[in-house]
Amino acid sequence: MAGKKAGNGSMSDLTVEILKDIRAELRKQGGDLAGLRVEMRERLDTLTARIENIRDFAGERYRDHEERLRGLEQRIGRLDPPGR
Repeated sequence: MAGKKAGNGSMSDLTVEILKDIRAELRKQGGDLAGLRVEMRERLDTLTARIENIRDFAGERYRDHEERLRGLEQRIGRLDPPGR
């Protein structure tokens, strides 16, 4: 039996060793994928926060512009009343 381990093994021994290597590699890759999932989630959370900040900022600017336009329209209306 000891001779088979030194390179004189059967085809089934070789197959078992290859399968063990494949299993080890799959476990390693599974851990890598879990890490990638965590990193992707963190980056998506950051992106979501940035998009929400842009939305909030744009909303404030929009409201500010609306107020300023209303003010201008009122001033113009006082300067040039209708029917003049």
